[in-house]
Amino acid sequence: MKTTQRIFVSSCAFGLTVALAYRLDTGELVGTILLGLFGAAFAFVVGYLATTGRGAQLDGDGDRTPAELAGERIGVFSLESPWPLVLALCSAMLLVGVVLHPWLAAIALAGFLYAIWRLVLESV
Repeated sequence: MKTTQRIFVSSCAFGLTVALAYRLDTGELVGTILLGLFGAAFAFVVGYLATTGRGAQLDGDGDRTPAELAGERIGVFSLESPWPLVLALCSAMLLVGVVLHPWLAAIALAGFLYAIWRLVLESV
């Protein structure tokens, strides 16, 4: 099992254990369901990694230590791009729009999708 999968399996087990302990302690159904969904979301990620990550070789899965990886380029970071900031603002406006008004949420969702599209175009 790869390192990434181990992290998500342990998080899934933690979420489900906390959900069970919460149910036994309080008996409340809503909190138990939410905590169970927390664990189930990690289970979904584990399933995704199991099906798609068979041939993928990530930096964290190698045998080299972080000290041996020092100085290497790990990822691509766009320092001049305005789209990560636009994406963050649209995310915040989407959350506020869900609470305040559906039109604000719709406009923010459109901006969110446009910012993601522009980020993808920059990375290609």
